[in-house]
Amino acid sequence: MTDIKRRLLACALLMCMMVCVFAGLAATPAEAADVRAVNWMENIPDETKLSSMSIPGTHDSCTQNVDMRYIFQCQDASIATQLKYGYRYLDMRLVLEKRSGQETLVLKHNIARCKISDSPFSRTLTLADVLKDVYTFLDEHPSETVILCMKAENSKDDVAAVQKALYAMIDQASERWYLKNEIPTMGAVRGKIVLATRFDDKLQVGSDHCGLYFGWTDQGDRAVLTDPTAESAINGRETLCVQDRYNYDVGDKITAIRTCLDSSRAADDTFFLNFTSTSGSGAVGHPKGYAKDINLDLYAYEWEAGKAYGVVIVDFGPKKIAEKIYGTNFQ
Repeated sequence: MTDIKRRLLACALLMCMMVCVFAGLAATPAEAADVRAVNWMENIPDETKLSSMSIPGTHDSCTQNVDMRYIFQCQDASIATQLKYGYRYLDMRLVLEKRSGQETLVLKHNIARCKISDSPFSRTLTLADVLKDVYTFLDEHPSETVILCMKAENSKDDVAAVQKALYAMIDQASERWYLKNEIPTMGAVRGKIVLATRFDDKLQVGSDHCGLYFGWTDQGDRAVLTDPTAESAINGRETLCVQDRYNYDVGDKITAIRTCLDSSRAADDTFFLNFTSTSGSGAVGHPKGYAKDINLDLYAYEWEAGKAYGVVIVDFGPKKIAEKIYGTNFQ
């Protein structure tokens, strides 16, 4: 074999090896979808207000493992998995508990405790557990932001004490939080948690530190379906608009959801929250049963590319619905 033939053969072998290597590195469609889900915010322009986007969210986000799950479970994925799926609004229900003489913020849904596993002997899930997952996600995906909406779940808790315990945790990493009561741009919050609260600023920390004020009148009544929303002030310039009719049966709830999707009020000065969750019209609800029908309808809905739907907050949030929602941000 001549030197020229040997060189040609060597080049051919090298090219075959390179093709095999790159073929192994090429992402499958599923892997490509995963990459987009974890980084979908990276292509949102920095100047875009969060309120002028379509953001997937989950309701009672910490209830993957919860006591009395037939009644109180609203999610079947962990916080880490929800973030991986593309959900960027998480609903936190905080209760203050004393442990070994120290006050600790734990997660509950009504009277049911959220747990770190499905074992009956599992310890209660704490806010510190959740923050660890969110911080890790944002470290790995700095193009993203996560809205944490805090609610004092136990009406007997002193809200000032809940707020104090919350700020003690925030102060440990305050540079990782957006704390102003002003709707931010995407560029201002990349790699950060956006604080939103459903309770008043009892500590009077002021508008630069209290977080977005997401307080609204309870919507447990069966109001007229023609306009199922309610408005409240975030501050003197910006408005919160919410649909959270949680006592509707499935048919009426779907009507309310679609009414709000069709005529979305999301805008630079209006944060629009559209809850798809319901506990039904009876005395005891079964969220998973209701979510099955509602999520099928959400998947079938004709989402419009380029339209801002606000935050759409779902029960048992699947990856495909998150994709439908955040996908509308792109033409």
